[in-house]
Amino acid sequence: MSHVLACAIALLVYTTALGGGLNVGAGDLSLVLGANPSPSEKRAGELFAERAQERSGVTLAAPGDTGSVRLVIGTTSSNDLIKEFAATHDQVGKLGADGYCISADAGTRVIHVAGQSDSGVVAGVGRLMRELRYRDGTLEVPALLVAETPTMPNRGIYLWARKYYFDQPDELDRYIEEFALWGGNGICFWFEMGMFQSFVDTSGEKSELNTSYAKQYKLDKSLARDWVTMYKRFYATGRRLGMKTGLLMVANDAYMSSPKELRIEPIVGCPEWYLCPSKPGSVEKMVAWQEEVFRALAPIDIYNIFPADPGGCSCKECAPWPTRGFRSVALALGDRIHEVSPQTEIWIDTWHLNHPTFGGKDWTNLVDGLDWSKERPGWFSGFEVGLAPKHGYARMSAEERDHYNDARQPLMVFPEISMWGNHPGMLVNKEYWKELRAELNGYSPDLMKGGWPYSERWNTDIVSLMFLSWFWNPQKSVDAILDEYAAFYFGPEAAAGRQLLDLLDDGNKDPDRKAKIREALAALEASLPAWAKRDWRWQEIVTSCNRFK
Repeated sequence: MSHVLACAIALLVYTTALGGGLNVGAGDLSLVLGANPSPSEKRAGELFAERAQERSGVTLAAPGDTGSVRLVIGTTSSNDLIKEFAATHDQVGKLGADGYCISADAGTRVIHVAGQSDSGVVAGVGRLMRELRYRDGTLEVPALLVAETPTMPNRGIYLWARKYYFDQPDELDRYIEEFALWGGNGICFWFEMGMFQSFVDTSGEKSELNTSYAKQYKLDKSLARDWVTMYKRFYATGRRLGMKTGLLMVANDAYMSSPKELRIEPIVGCPEWYLCPSKPGSVEKMVAWQEEVFRALAPIDIYNIFPADPGGCSCKECAPWPTRGFRSVALALGDRIHEVSPQTEIWIDTWHLNHPTFGGKDWTNLVDGLDWSKERPGWFSGFEVGLAPKHGYARMSAEERDHYNDARQPLMVFPEISMWGNHPGMLVNKEYWKELRAELNGYSPDLMKGGWPYSERWNTDIVSLMFLSWFWNPQKSVDAILDEYAAFYFGPEAAAGRQLLDLLDDGNKDPDRKAKIREALAALEASLPAWAKRDWRWQEIVTSCNRFK
């Protein structure tokens, strides 16, 4: 059967333009928070002020001063003025989880951003930022009444935490904040044990087991405690914006100092220091190690137990991996993490399990078994499924997707958006993105709860926001999202910027593409506002253009 995600859950509740807008100059706008604003509301206000000054040179009225225009942000519980606004605007009361309502009224000269939650407030402020037009010395605010609620509750991103992110912590903080302003409410990392000798590693020395990737990713001398500190920093950045924290752990991951007598039989994509669940004492060691990491990074909102690539074991006692080795570890891990933190959602991932090495179709037995109608544990939140139409052993056919639909368990997706070799610069691939959207929409809408796009590098920015937009509204078109992206990051040159993105599309077959890219780049270099060229996204786009010199 075919399942099409419908916009049944108040996706875009109400949107209208109301005529004349507002022009805001320096000192004209006062930010009005409630008596006890949340950290998210405070930070959203700060980010709005930073963006206004950075792009237009417009500063907000000083604290205590009354500007001619007021920007009132908060929830009905945090700001009495939002509560008054809700009394006359029923859109606020109709908001679902993390929704927002924006009103910009030229008559009263008041802008309201009402959120259903902290995340909703941040998303509403971000939407307002994208509706503005930034002129030199002036912010142009259209008169609007907008109300929107996301369809899916988990709207995150998984950042593969190696050199492209952790080498630039300040930039990553800003990226997480920007993601929240676009409506993201989760950030996920994998704590990769195999990069370290042990959790309490003090030497920082690497064994011969991973010398090559340590060199490739500049990880020589990395210490586990340093990575814990970075994870906690980035989680704190996300929480400050109302985001959830996610931790992905490979079921049988291990440190490089793992006991050799407990290690796996070699299997594709899995380092040799991983542990074999069938060997006495190994499951207990895996659970203890993962609990140690979990406690160090707590609180964790969503815990993902990952099966393969890497992960797995080929010994006869563990095969087939999905229903024997992996299942045994997943049960033990889920039981312990739930005992430590009952409020944490625990999801079972099935990435790569349709690889022949892992039993081919045995994953269907895992799905049928993890339905666990008789023995299902209370902690099981659902399945996280791969979304990778170009991946030989992670892609799902329509029939396979329906197997999940028929199991009637909650679903999240783990979309593959990064595996493009050494593609320089910003990734643009509309046809592939449409395939991803079609697969997302192949799952039952009542089961789909969102997910974590898998991002390896900065150049996945556009497709990360594609998925974020689909987690809000799965019917939104690729072109509509590209239009919004171009309007926000190219400003007054949105049309030219949008044309350049189309030219950079990997599927573009225009015979004059190379010359057109060079011309478009030269024109934008001459006409883009300085703030747009300071943005790292522009540098990614320039890098992509330089392939065609």
